[in-house]
Amino acid sequence: MDETMTCEYRDLLEPLELPGCIPIEGKDLPEPLQDRSGEEYKVFIEGNKRFYLADGVLVNSFLDMEAETIRVLHQEGNKIPYAYAIGPFIQKGSSKKGNRKESCLRWLDEQEDDSILYISFGSGGALSQDQLNELAWGLELSGQKFIWVLRSPSKFGFVNDLSLANEDPIQFIPNGFLERTKDQGLVVPYWAPQIEILGHSAIGGFISHCGWNSTLESVVNGIPMITWPLFAEQKMNAAILTKGLKVALRPKLNDKGIVEREEVAMVIKNLMVGEEGKGIRQRMKELKDAAANAFKEDGSSTKTLAELVLKWKSLGVS
Repeated sequence: MDETMTCEYRDLLEPLELPGCIPIEGKDLPEPLQDRSGEEYKVFIEGNKRFYLADGVLVNSFLDMEAETIRVLHQEGNKIPYAYAIGPFIQKGSSKKGNRKESCLRWLDEQEDDSILYISFGSGGALSQDQLNELAWGLELSGQKFIWVLRSPSKFGFVNDLSLANEDPIQFIPNGFLERTKDQGLVVPYWAPQIEILGHSAIGGFISHCGWNSTLESVVNGIPMITWPLFAEQKMNAAILTKGLKVALRPKLNDKGIVEREEVAMVIKNLMVGEEGKGIRQRMKELKDAAANAFKEDGSSTKTLAELVLKWKSLGVS
């Protein structure tokens, strides 16, 4: 692309057609690719050129999740290093019993199966104050039950603002929100045990920034998603989840880059109680089963890892 295109990728009128990938909008490429005159772009390109020096690459994914991409990467005569898809590997839940963990999990224990929407934007993600307000109002309008890991807003609009890191995030949500939604949801400031939450039977949906770890955690637990990408490769992940795998919904932005409250409420209801959500839920369940099967004795990831071990042995690696 770097050698064949002259315009900014975000200005492309048609989606990019990359071998083995779903069509990707130029604006969904990672931030370093959005300004081709910038230093970040040059570093990104040089880093990718070094990728070809490797003999192979371990990938935390599995065949059923990225079948066409892996097939293209494995084509004979391909100069790209061999991709070994040996996942999905996710972090195990903590055995520590902190008060916050116990309280939010106890609250989930009281809820019906598949009834709760979990909202978290990862350890580094944050929303602007305007977007935080719209999300809060949208949650309330949806009428759906939720557990929301709340962080302070960011003047950057997508990544944590360290100047507000020690501020109580509760002060930034709309006045009266906690009282009005006390029977509808639970707001957890700063942090919550995501692995345990996603593995809980009460969770029926996940609003996520689409970081790869969170994406795999959602897949392994079979939790359908609402994608809310913020930075890095998250927009590409969101495109794969919504347009490729069809296990997620993606809300639309207005002209100012904000997801308005009515859109938030509509997408939440579509996922949690709508007909569209039923199909998404079923496809995510099938992907969950495929993720588990990948690690069985004859599973794709087990076979791939065995293939890699044999290759290492043939090279005298111990």
